[in-house]
This record gives sequence, structure tokens and C-alpha cells, in this order.
Amino acid sequence: MLTLALPRRSDWPFLALVVACGVGGQALAHTPLAGRWGLGALALALLVGLVVVQPLPAPWRQRARPAVALFKGPVLKTAIVLYGLRIPLDAVAQLGPAVWVLDAAQILVSLLLAGWLGPRLFGMPRHAALLIGAGNGICGAAAVLAAEPVLRGRDRDGAMAVAAVVVFGTLNMLLLPVLFRHWPTLFGDPAAFALFTGATVQEVAQVLVAAQAMSPALVDTALLVKMARVMMLAPALMLLAVAVRGGPDAGEAGPKLPVPPFALWFVLAMVVNGLGLIPDALRPALAGVDDLLLTLAMAGLGLSTHLGLLRQAGWRPLALGALLWASILAVAGTALAAGWVT
Repeated sequence: MLTLALPRRSDWPFLALVVACGVGGQALAHTPLAGRWGLGALALALLVGLVVVQPLPAPWRQRARPAVALFKGPVLKTAIVLYGLRIPLDAVAQLGPAVWVLDAAQILVSLLLAGWLGPRLFGMPRHAALLIGAGNGICGAAAVLAAEPVLRGRDRDGAMAVAAVVVFGTLNMLLLPVLFRHWPTLFGDPAAFALFTGATVQEVAQVLVAAQAMSPALVDTALLVKMARVMMLAPALMLLAVAVRGGPDAGEAGPKLPVPPFALWFVLAMVVNGLGLIPDALRPALAGVDDLLLTLAMAGLGLSTHLGLLRQAGWRPLALGALLWASILAVAGTALAAGWVT
């Protein structure tokens, strides 16, 4: 049974800090400079959180984890589900089979390269390398956490994988809007950039930030392409389970391999919207609540990203993460430039 624990009194100051960063991001989004740079409330809330967390002492960051996790977890997932109420159902059909093939190819390339390059080029344990491959190819930190029981990695391996994925996911999120502003027709038309974003950015939250910074009109497509990758988490974990079969722990019972529940709720929300069950008078209020929750979730994501992650990870996981990041950019870019995906 799923239970929701109420924040403790000791968490209240850190909850207030997340809210303050989110409000600060929203306020900055209305400034002329933000408009000139094309920065929305989501990106700015994340950046405010990034700046605020760097000088905080380690004990404070440790104490802030439960509050930050609330916004990165339940709040973010609720916001994504609510976003499904804003996406037309026919947009899913418009993705086409080529997009699903591209997403599957991205995951396979990331996992295969991680399993090959990690041990041979960087001397990493295979299971540790595959954790980075899962996070890079599927859905960031969530995929790392889901893959840990399958690969039976150590806690330290999971932490290093999350660090590598967060670093390059953040770079991806920040660099793609800059590339879009200078070269919006790189893949033929701006809509293709939404496909590229959803197919390459690591975290769902980062896809939302990157796409909104490009153009709000591109968010729906980018998020749908990304959610298609998220829905492939279960088969990818099954593939990993087969890959590690025969190891020293092969006789142990395997873990459950479900699709993330929020992905199923997201699909249900799109169906509800497609059936016209949401009153038009209620839509603006739902959109406003969703925007607020997304902004707070971005502030929490920023507050959880400390530069100390780079030092903890070391160069090997980061080097592997960089190669895997470059590989999925190359696969998606080649597919779009060649016209295989439209």
C-alpha cells in the first residue's frame, strides 16, 4: 500500500526554501532579460536552486534531502500526470512508429556501449557501467534506481551513475535551447527539434525545461517522445535481467519489473482529456496548478544538484557518461538529418 508521509516540522524551513526558489524563478521569468534570452520559469527556478545550494554546508544539504525529495518525487510526478490533461490524444498517434523505433534504438545503443566500453576502456565493473547506460538511455536517475536491483550493484555504483547522468542531463538541458535559438532549422523545421529533445535529454523534468525554453509550442511533442522512452523502462529492465543471467547471483529471485506508475497515470490523463471529460471552465485552473507544481519541482531539482557530485563521481563514470551522451545525440541527430524520423 502506498502511504504519503507528512513533512516533519524540521523539514519546514527547507520546504520554504524550495518554494522561495520556485517563486524567485517565476519572478525572474517576467524580467526583460529573461524574455530576451528565452528563459522560462522552469529553467530559472532550476537555476536559482543551483545557485542557492552551492554555498550551503553539507549538513544542511543532508537535512534538506527529505524536503527536496518531496518536490523531485511526488510533486514532479503529479505535475507530469496533470500535464497529460493538456495534451491532445491524437498527438500520440501522430508520433508514428519511427519515433518508437528511434527511442528503442537510443536505449539499446546506450546499454550496449555502456556494457562494452565501461569494462574495456575505463576498467569499470560491468554492472556499474550498465547503470550509467540505463540512466542515459531511458529516464535518468529513475532508471538508475530501477536498474540497481536487477544488476545487483552497490549503493556507491548507483550514486556514481546518478551523478554522471545528472551532469550530462543538465548540460543537455541547457545547451539544446541555445542551439535551437541559433539554428532552429538544424533538423529541417523547429518541430523536429522537439523530437530530438525528447529522444536525447535524460530526465523527464529536463525535457520540460529544455522544450519550454525553446518554445512552449514544442513541449507537447518533446514530452510525448520522452514518455515513450519512459514506457520502455520495463522491457529494458527485462533485457538487463537476461544480460546478467548466469552471474554469481543468478539463482536469486528477480525483482518486479513494472512500468513506472506515473507513466501509466500520464497515459490515463491523456485518455481523459481525449474523451472530453475535463470541463473547459476548469482547464485554466488545472493548467495554473500544473505550472506551479512544475516550477516547484524544478527548484527542488536545482537544490539537489551540488557540484560536489563531480568530485564524488571521479573521472571514469563521467567519461563514460560523456561518451554515452554523445552517442545518443549522434544517433538521434543522424536519424533526423537523414529523414528517417519525421
